[in-house]
Amino acid sequence: MTNHFYLPTNERQALVKVLGEVPETVENLARSMTIGIRVQTFEPRVSTGERPQPLPFAADAHEVANHLHAELLRWVEWLCETRTMTPPTFDIIPMARWLAHNILILAITPGSETAYTSISAEIKAAQRASGRSIRAKPQWDKAKLQAARAQRLSASGIATLATELKIQGLTRKRVNNLKTLGHINPVQTYIRGRIPIYIVGEVLDAHADVEQHTTTNTA
Repeated sequence: MTNHFYLPTNERQALVKVLGEVPETVENLARSMTIGIRVQTFEPRVSTGERPQPLPFAADAHEVANHLHAELLRWVEWLCETRTMTPPTFDIIPMARWLAHNILILAITPGSETAYTSISAEIKAAQRASGRSIRAKPQWDKAKLQAARAQRLSASGIATLATELKIQGLTRKRVNNLKTLGHINPVQTYIRGRIPIYIVGEVLDAHADVEQHTTTNTA
C-alpha cells in the first residue's frame, strides 16, 4: 500500500536540513548571550557561595530559545500522541533529532502539512538572534499563503513568517501590541502560559485592518 504524504518531498528534505542545523543554532545562540547558558534548559546559574543565582544574558536570545523549545515540543507531543510513540528527552537538541529521525512518520500523519513552515520559522528566528540566517528558505506563493493562514505560531514565528511573505510591519512587537489592544487573542500557550500561540490568519487580518483604520483616521 502506498502511503499518502501530507508533507511533500521538498519540504521533508528541507525540514530534515534545518533540524540538522539545530545543534549549531543552539550553540551560536548560547554564544550570543553575554555570559552563556546551559544549552538544554536555557537557565544559567552561578554560585555565590550560598545558592545559585541567574546569570545575565540577552533577553531576545532567551526568548527565541523558549519559542523554539515550545514549537519542537508541540510537534513531538502531537506526533507521540497521534502515533503512540515514545518521546525523546524534552530538550531542544534531542527533540530536533527525534523529529528528523521520524520524518517519514511525521510526513504520513494527517495534520503535518504545516510542519516545515512552522518549525523552520522558529529555527530561523533563533538563527537570526544568534547572528546567523537559515540556509533553506521556503518558496512562498498564493497556495503557501493560504496554508500559512491556518498555522499556529508564536509572535516571533509570525514575524519571521511575515518576513518570508514580505508583509511590512508585522514584527514581534506589532503582534504583541495587537494582543494588548484586544485585536487578537492567543488560542493556546506554552511554557507555563508564558508563550502565547496565535492563528496566523487572524493576526494577518488584524494587522491589515488596524493599519487601514489608522491610515483612515490620520488622513
